[in-house]
Amino acid sequence: MTETDFDRAERLTARRANLATVLGIVFIATQTASLETDAALSRPELIGSGAWIIWCLAFVMLLATGGGLMRSAQVRALMNDETTRANRLHAIASGFWIALATAMVAYISTFYEPLDARQAARVILTTALGGAMIRFGALERKSLAG
Repeated sequence: MTETDFDRAERLTARRANLATVLGIVFIATQTASLETDAALSRPELIGSGAWIIWCLAFVMLLATGGGLMRSAQVRALMNDETTRANRLHAIASGFWIALATAMVAYISTFYEPLDARQAARVILTTALGGAMIRFGALERKSLAG
């Protein structure tokens, strides 16, 4: 029995919702665990920084396009319906507000322990993108359930 485009889109949408949430949580957790390792850039630090940049770009692409870029145009269209587009916009807005709040906390924390620009940017981007991904996954799961 062959899978129709609609069935494939349904399956992929549910998987995307779960993955977005899990990846957002893992992203924030792994970056939080490695915040103190922003010393001089050794080879492992460069690899870690490169991986972080790739994660950030992947999250930006998913939030900007809804994912499914390797799928057919029909499946992509089914995966990115009006509800998904609205969910992505709400998630991006959540990421914006998280970025503002994190920037404010980073600014206030400099009175106690100075952050360099690289650390501050990493914290702000990590929380904003991770939070947006978690929000997108939650909204998608809610829309799929109801």
